Amino acid sequence: MIFERHYKLNYLKAITTSKESDFRAYQNSGAHMSRVFIGQFGSQCLNYILTEALGWIGADAIIKPGARVFIKPNLTWRVPTLGVTVTPSFLRALVEVLLPITSNITIGESEGGQSCFRAEDAFENHGLYALEREYGIRIVNLSKCRHAVVNAIVNRKPVTVELPSLLLHEVDVFITVPVPKIHAMTGVSLGFKNQWGCLGDKMRVTQHPHFDSAVIAINKLLKPRLCIFDGSYFLDHTGPMMGEAIPMNLIVAGDDVGAASLACCEIMQIDPMSISHHRVARNEGIFPRSVEEIQFNRTPRQFAHRKFRLRRATINYIHLAAFRNGLINRAFYNSVFADGLHEFLWLIRRNALVKRFLYGQHGTGEANRGGREA
Repeated sequence: MIFERHYKLNYLKAITTSKESDFRAYQNSGAHMSRVFIGQFGSQCLNYILTEALGWIGADAIIKPGARVFIKPNLTWRVPTLGVTVTPSFLRALVEVLLPITSNITIGESEGGQSCFRAEDAFENHGLYALEREYGIRIVNLSKCRHAVVNAIVNRKPVTVELPSLLLHEVDVFITVPVPKIHAMTGVSLGFKNQWGCLGDKMRVTQHPHFDSAVIAINKLLKPRLCIFDGSYFLDHTGPMMGEAIPMNLIVAGDDVGAASLACCEIMQIDPMSISHHRVARNEGIFPRSVEEIQFNRTPRQFAHRKFRLRRATINYIHLAAFRNGLINRAFYNSVFADGLHEFLWLIRRNALVKRFLYGQHGTGEANRGGREA
């Protein structure tokens, strides 16, 4: 009770402070504007900054007492990896801040693409099972859930995807928790891209040639209500699994996925319209046309101290061809040649010079070995 009362008071205090201090600006701007909070943590308690963030974006009006909350973290590897996966401390703090409002919390992720790791290993190593034991929340492997085939209209065309029924019918508030990254295939991995992991199919890589329309369809169907970036580290150069992890110690939280993603683009000094799935999102009315449509507690440019740049390694260009072209994708991932092609790549990279040529200065990284020795 003491713990719950403590954080409930902090939560209400943050909401009251934000609303009182910014009431006039909020009235003038119009209640329809998206709201994005940007805060830097360090000596301050992460729980307190998250509480302040939720207050600023009006989460109290979105998360009702007892609401069924689903949290989708970015867990793209089996062990915590800076700039690649959400940090365990961030997930713990978020759960602790939400508990005074609702204990009906589920955290879920799918198996690693191409079965490169088990979701259960990622859950254990990121401390999620410990949270389950301590607070009674639920941890779910989305790949093992019952799925349903559903459709959404994107670019005036029907797009078909297969999603967990849990997310379609048993969630009141979907919270996406991405890590801001440069992405070698999609340009960036931000708010929309994180929902790609809701496709439980371990071979979702075969859907990459239709990524732009499919990922926006997923977001339209799942309707994330809150987007909370774990900006402890941003990943530069060759994400999503390798690159340079840049310590930023930021929380970027929004009541709109597109608005929060635009804020991260501003911080990373990236043109958001250089990202093709952002253009699709804008056409669908779920990505702001400018920062003028967003109300910030602090401007993103205050934190734009580094220009993030995509620097593909040689291996990325091989994967990029399969990402964009359906015929190459089928040959690379779903043909009689697929296993041989991958075995060949695994074999030749045992040579240090070849490995350097293929993967560049950042190497493969632990998160790129798929459980196999390089």
